[in-house]
Amino acid sequence: MAKDRIVLLDSLRGLAVLGIFLCNIPIAFAPEGVAMSLTLWPLGHDPASSAVWLTTQMFFQQKFYTMFSMLFGVSMLLVGGEGDDRDRTRILILRLVSMLAIGLFHGFVIWQGDVLHTYAIVGLVAMWARSWSPKRLLQAGIGLHVALSAWTAFKILQGAGKGMAGPPPQVMARFMAENQAAAAQYGGSFMQSLTQNAHDYADFVRGSFTTWPPSWPLLVLSLMLMGMGLYKLGVLTGKASDGVYRGLIGAGLGALAVVAMAEALYVILPDHAHPVRNLARWLQSATAPVVSLGYAGLMVMAARARVWRAIPAVLAPVGQMAFTNYLTQSILMTAIAYGGRGPGLYGKLDRPALAGIVVAIWTLQILWSHWWMARFTMGPLEWLWRLAYRGPMPLRRQPVTETALAA
Repeated sequence: MAKDRIVLLDSLRGLAVLGIFLCNIPIAFAPEGVAMSLTLWPLGHDPASSAVWLTTQMFFQQKFYTMFSMLFGVSMLLVGGEGDDRDRTRILILRLVSMLAIGLFHGFVIWQGDVLHTYAIVGLVAMWARSWSPKRLLQAGIGLHVALSAWTAFKILQGAGKGMAGPPPQVMARFMAENQAAAAQYGGSFMQSLTQNAHDYADFVRGSFTTWPPSWPLLVLSLMLMGMGLYKLGVLTGKASDGVYRGLIGAGLGALAVVAMAEALYVILPDHAHPVRNLARWLQSATAPVVSLGYAGLMVMAARARVWRAIPAVLAPVGQMAFTNYLTQSILMTAIAYGGRGPGLYGKLDRPALAGIVVAIWTLQILWSHWWMARFTMGPLEWLWRLAYRGPMPLRRQPVTETALAA
């Protein structure tokens, strides 16, 4: 049963890391200020491009980093226990500190969208809640998430009360000029793309922790706490009843439908009204944990059904190598996009082409992960990472002997 539970967690982690990639790739091919926008996307708004954008917003955006953050909370319990073992706590701290170093290198040198530094810093705070009861963890996590959602709703209503209809023209002109300048740097030489990437990453890190309230780190904290609570209750290990998972699926599908209607309304309206966009984004963020748990419920039910159990089995090796696959995604997409690293396609590929790249890399990572995990105990970068906090560990799987089979 323990093995099954680990496979389930790996399947969810694999689903999350693949889902995140579709959300990340536009930011590697266009400045972030326009990459996530329907109306500001620099390559136009033909129906195919809008369809990819809408699909991403409905089914992927914010759902999978939410799932991954919850699972990161689970990983802190798996590595560090509940805080009653000093050796395990020391290992967990070393793990998070080494992740912070890797994340900073990843962000400054490879891709400015790195979130590993956030997980590491927030994890160093969340780890002290490992001994809390499931009820207390869920109360803290859900309460913090609701508070952040309420604050965002207040700011939206405050803006609507002032008749907000988007930035003034002069502000918008300056914003677009800055994005065009950044795009030229990313598409330039190797040093130009490296410098712009480091500049944008530094802005992201600084802004994440100096803006008040620091919404992004607090959001990640809320999700980690929820993940730990749900793990202790057995929800994320497949131990709950079918009724619980059916309830999660129903709630997730209901929340997904609400978000889909808001996003579709934003696309359909001829003026793509700014207040509707704000509402859709708020609903997307506020309901993300519900939708993510609905996806988790579907994964559990798939694992329990003979017809669908191949789905988690396919995804499990991807999740076992989530660290390797996440960093590999960054290397591949920036090698294709950034100037001086490869073909230099920054700003030249529309969303359907980016979606095609994502599907191709999904396929490669699934096949590669199965091949690798059949021969090795962990992913290559997982092994290198563990050297930093646990020391040398065997990498190659030992062949199964006749004696072991007989036992």
